[in-house]
Amino acid sequence: ITVTQDSVCQLPLFSDDDPACVVLALHLPEDQTHLALYLAGRWWALNDILKTSNSSRSGLMLQVQSAEERLVLFVLSQIIFGTLERPISETIYFSPHPVKETGKIIWVSGEAVGFYTIKEKQCYLLPVLDTVFVRSSWRRQGFALRMLGDFCSSFSNERVVGISYPVSADMYQPVCRKYLSTHDAEQERLYEVEAPGDWSQRRNVWL
Repeated sequence: ITVTQDSVCQLPLFSDDDPACVVLALHLPEDQTHLALYLAGRWWALNDILKTSNSSRSGLMLQVQSAEERLVLFVLSQIIFGTLERPISETIYFSPHPVKETGKIIWVSGEAVGFYTIKEKQCYLLPVLDTVFVRSSWRRQGFALRMLGDFCSSFSNERVVGISYPVSADMYQPVCRKYLSTHDAEQERLYEVEAPGDWSQRRNVWL
């Protein structure tokens, strides 16, 4: 693809409430499918951005902190899920994540294959699992279950935890209900919640 004014656009990295920060994206002029991002003086294919040679990145990593990790989170949520792998029937979109939002990326064989983010008590009255995504080629391997379990265990001292409304059909039955069926202690803790998460805005996922 030729780099021209018609094939390059600016994408905001973070939510509207954060300082402006954009990245240049190369796309097909006819359908806006993003193919690469301009980083460190050259164009990088999306799949290359999602790979690492850092052997310490394996499994579910600690909280996203570095600029590189924030960029990986952006590519997964806004481009891979947002345009390339989102099912036609899916009506849920992920807004750009705030720059300080808590998130974790799961790495397998040097590749970022999924992530989840959390809204903490500054936004809700309880910790809330806000977004979860696993790349299509890595699904049905238990990664979403693993991320849900990690979220619940990370807030084991909380009486209740939430998952943001609306919970998609792909998340509700195959992940949430399956996880709760083998973790009895979590059945009374996990609620689907609308902001800010008052008791009238909560619905127990298991019951």
